[in-house]
Amino acid sequence: MSRRLIAPALFLALALGACASERSSAPGYGWSYMDNTGDGLKLAYGRPNSDDVVMMLACAPGTSAVTVTATSLSGREIALASGRVVTRLPAQRMASDMADGLLQARTTTDASALSAFRRTGDLTLLVADERHNLDAAPGDRAGVKAFFKACGA
Repeated sequence: MSRRLIAPALFLALALGACASERSSAPGYGWSYMDNTGDGLKLAYGRPNSDDVVMMLACAPGTSAVTVTATSLSGREIALASGRVVTRLPAQRMASDMADGLLQARTTTDASALSAFRRTGDLTLLVADERHNLDAAPGDRAGVKAFFKACGA
């Protein structure tokens, strides 16, 4: 099985979304857990049942390795915060039709911010001096916990 957890088609789906800063606090966005056989486990923050995705976490079942993909970012890192805990992940720019960019980083389920996110449902994407709230709504928290449990956390 390939270690690449997000297929090119998923990159295209991520690329179709609008700017993260405009979407992260917009109504109608939330976390969706997906467990598709042969496609790995995914936890996406975006508009349900659409290609409008701000951030995606992906893993293979039973592993602690997580791929983090975020849209509309530039630079060389993806920074996540949960409560007072911040995790800065070195990231690579991925090929995309998006003007603002698509970044991907690799980490594990026990990264400080992801571990806190699993417990609390609170997650913030840090971009320069801006904070973009990606907190899980009460109805999304079961999916967040299911993703981390299935990944082996």
